[in-house]
Amino acid sequence: MTSSITIAPLIPLFWLSILCAIAAIGAISIGWYRPIWLALRMLVIAGLGIIALGLGQTEAEHEYLSDIALLVIDDSSSMQMSNRAEIRQQMIETIRGQAEQIDDLELLEVTVADSADGTRLFDSLAAGLDQIPQGRLAAVITLSDGIIHDNAPAKLPDAPIHALIIGDPQAGDRALTIIEAPKFGIVSEDVSFKIRVDDFGQAQTANAIIVLQLSGEPELRTRVKTGIDVTVNMPLTRRGSNLVEISVEPAAKELTLNNNRAVVEITGVRERLRVLLVSGEPYAGVRAWRNLLKSDPAVDLVHFTILRPPTKRDATPLNEMALIAFPTRELFVNKLQSFDLVIFDRYTRRGVLPLLYLENVARYVENGGALMVAAGPPFASGGSLANTFLAGVLPARPDANIHTQPFTPQITDTGKRHPVTSGFIEQQDNWGRWGRVIGVNKISGETILSTDDGKPLLLLDRVGNGRVALLLSDQAWLWSRGFENGGPQFELYRRLAHWLMKEPELEEEALSGSIKNGQLQVRLQTLAKEPPVIEVQSADGQSWQLQLTSNAAGVFTGSINMPDNIGMLTLKAGDLLAVATQGRLNPPELANLKPDAKILGSLAKATNGGQFILADIDQQISLRRTRPQDRQRGRNWIGLQQNKFSIQTNTTSRPLLDYWIYLLLLLSLFGLMWLREKK
Repeated sequence: MTSSITIAPLIPLFWLSILCAIAAIGAISIGWYRPIWLALRMLVIAGLGIIALGLGQTEAEHEYLSDIALLVIDDSSSMQMSNRAEIRQQMIETIRGQAEQIDDLELLEVTVADSADGTRLFDSLAAGLDQIPQGRLAAVITLSDGIIHDNAPAKLPDAPIHALIIGDPQAGDRALTIIEAPKFGIVSEDVSFKIRVDDFGQAQTANAIIVLQLSGEPELRTRVKTGIDVTVNMPLTRRGSNLVEISVEPAAKELTLNNNRAVVEITGVRERLRVLLVSGEPYAGVRAWRNLLKSDPAVDLVHFTILRPPTKRDATPLNEMALIAFPTRELFVNKLQSFDLVIFDRYTRRGVLPLLYLENVARYVENGGALMVAAGPPFASGGSLANTFLAGVLPARPDANIHTQPFTPQITDTGKRHPVTSGFIEQQDNWGRWGRVIGVNKISGETILSTDDGKPLLLLDRVGNGRVALLLSDQAWLWSRGFENGGPQFELYRRLAHWLMKEPELEEEALSGSIKNGQLQVRLQTLAKEPPVIEVQSADGQSWQLQLTSNAAGVFTGSINMPDNIGMLTLKAGDLLAVATQGRLNPPELANLKPDAKILGSLAKATNGGQFILADIDQQISLRRTRPQDRQRGRNWIGLQQNKFSIQTNTTSRPLLDYWIYLLLLLSLFGLMWLREKK
C-alpha cells in the first residue's frame, strides 16, 4: 500500500492564485507598518487558500504480477540433423520443469518453423515479445543451431537474451552451394553455373567430383576445387522447363547428404527456329506447312518449291525459271546443321539434290536433327526418297501401291497414348475423309494414325539422337478446306513440328514429381500399356517404391506420403529420371548446416545474457532469479530478472485534515486578530 497527497481546488488554481495575490497585496499595502497585524492577516489568507486547495490523502493498493520468460524454439529443417532435435527436446523439458518451480514466473513458448526464405527466428521472437506486457519480460531463451536467415531486431528488449546454441560445431559436413544460376538459356548452347563446395569441420580436400544431370540426358562429370567459387558448364538441349540436378560426391565425414545436391530450374528458349521446307511440286496442299511455319514470328523459314525439273526442255529463259537460284550446296552441306527442322513435302528425285546431299540429311538426323516427310504419289515411284540414303532413317518402305479408296484417319491404340494425337480422341468422329494413302511396309517407329482398314498413315520414329515423322498422304489439306467438316490439320502439323523439335510438353516418355502437403505426387507419360514401378530415393539414402495407376490414355499417376523435411528426391522409371523437391529448390536452410553462434551470441553479449554451446544431450543449464542490476549468467546457469511489476487494484481518498480542524484553526486566527485589534 502506498500513500500520496492530492489537490482538489474548489476553484481553478489560476483564479485561486489571483485572489490570494490580491488579498496579500491589499493586506501589505494597508498594514505594512504594523507587522503583527500584517502577519495575522497573511496567516488568515494562507489558511483560506489551503482550505480552498482541497488537500487530500490517497492510499493505493497494488498487486505484483509474475514475470514472463520467452522461450524461442527452432524447429527448422537444420534442427533435424544429427542429435540436435534430441538435445533441444531435453532442454525444453528442463526449462519447463524448472520454470514450474518458480512461483512468480510464467513461460511463453514460440516455435520457429520452416519458411521459403529459411529460418525466420527474429520474426518469431518479435511475435512473442508482442504478447508480453512491457515491464514483465524476465529473459529471452533461444534454442537454436544459430542458422538464421532474417535480420536481428534494431531495438533489443530490456531483459537478457540467452543463446543456447545446439549442435557440435566440429561436426564434419560437405555442402554444395549454388552461387549463380541462369533462369533462361539458349537451346543448343552451354549454360554456366557458379558453384562452391565447402568442407566443414574436417580437413579440406583439394578437389571434388561434381555431377550435372539433366533428366533424360547423359550425366556430365567434372572435378572442381573446394573452398572457392568455380564455374561449370553444360549444354542445354531442350526448350521449356529443365530441371538440372547438380551433386557432389560425399566427403569422409557427412552430417547429412541433403546439402550435397541442388536443383536448378532453367527455361530453355530457342533464339530463332530455322526450318528448311522443300516442296517437290505445286499441289493443293503446298501452302499448309508454309502457313503453319510463317504464323510463328520466331521461325525463320527457308522454302523452295521445285516448279520444273532440270531435265525438262522448253524455251523458258533460265533467268525466268526461278526468282533465286536453289543454293543446294550452301543449304545441304554448309548450313544444314543450323536448321532445327527439315521438311520434304511431296518431294521426288529429279536430279536437283545429289545423293550425297541426302546422305548429309540422314547424318543430320542421326546427330540430333528433325526430319518430316509428307509423302505423295512420288514416294511410291522410282524417284522415292526411300530409294536414297534417307532409307536408313525412314520408318517405312513403300510397297509401290497407292490406295485411293476414301478413308477417315483413325487414331491408333498407340496414338491414343501419344501426346501428339491423344488430344484429338474426342474429335475424330467428326473428321472428314481423305482420298489417298501410300502403301508401305513398316520397319520401325510408332504408328499413331491409320486408315479405316489399319494401313499406316502417320509414323513417328527416333533415329540416333534425332527424330523422323512420315505422313503417307498428301491430302491433309482437305481438312483445312472444310471438306466433310474438315479436321485439325493446323494443330496436327503444329504438334508434329513441336514433337520433332523435342518440345517437352509433347514427349511421349516423361516423368515428373512434386511434393505437396507431405505427399509425393508422381506423373508418368508413356506409350507402354503398363507402367514400371517408380523407384524413389532421398539424398540421405532412404528409398521407396511406388506403383502407378492409369489416369488417362498414356498417363499414369500415384502418390505416397513422405517424411517431414525429406528434401530432394530422385525418381526413376526405367531410363527416365526426374527430381522432386519439397517447397523451394535449394533452400538456404541446407546451404551450411554448421552451428553458428555469431548472431545470437552478439545479442546475448549486448543484453548481458549468456551463450552456451550444447553439443551433448547430458549438458545441463539451470534457471536463476536475479535482480536487473545483477549478473545474468554463470558457468551453467542463466538469469531471469525480477521486475516486481505491479498493478493498482484499489484506492482510498480522504481529506488531509478533518474539516473541524480547519474551522478551529480559522477561528483561532480570527480570535487573535480580534484581540489584537481590540488593543
